[in-house]
Amino acid sequence: MDKKTIKALTLGLTLVAVGLSYWLLRIINQPIEFEKIKSDRYAAIIERLEQIREVQQAHLQENGKYAADFDALIAFVDTGAITLIERKDSSFMYYDKIYQQDMNKDTVIERVLGTQGVKENLFDTEFDAAQLRFIPLPGDLEGTEEFNIGASSIERNGLRIPVFEVGAPNTAIFHDLPSDFSIFVDRDYSLKIGSLTEPKVTGNWK
Repeated sequence: MDKKTIKALTLGLTLVAVGLSYWLLRIINQPIEFEKIKSDRYAAIIERLEQIREVQQAHLQENGKYAADFDALIAFVDTGAITLIERKDSSFMYYDKIYQQDMNKDTVIERVLGTQGVKENLFDTEFDAAQLRFIPLPGDLEGTEEFNIGASSIERNGLRIPVFEVGAPNTAIFHDLPSDFSIFVDRDYSLKIGSLTEPKVTGNWK
């Protein structure tokens, strides 16, 4: 075997070794890279979901129901008002006919102080309510994917209870990632807050 052939084989084996090293390093680092992406994106999405919950709870307080779509929710932030109520614990005496004596009863006294714009009360005057509909994603991806939203009511113990649910499916959260990350994405999972079947306003990440 001449020197030229040996040199060519050596170069070829070196390239193969470098390629294998890169491939192995990529396999090792991929789960770590994905977890960092997932952690950063989930943190931003959870923050926005909690903002949406605040608005929905204020909407329920003022309108007796949750907003069923983002147009209504955004309009409420931009033009709606929150009633400011002062609540004070108190008590009074009353005559109990059964025990035939005066008895003490605790109560809560409410006093309306006025109203304040939703935006000013929950956020600040510079807050862009239009962003509530979008799943927060990095860079140029911002504003490309929307949350799912719904509102209804359910019956519990003879009472109709308003409910809402807002979610961001993993298929939307990670839609831009290369195909080799797909193995790490649970395509059936959605990060969400509230529920259309249970009277709760917590997130499913807790």
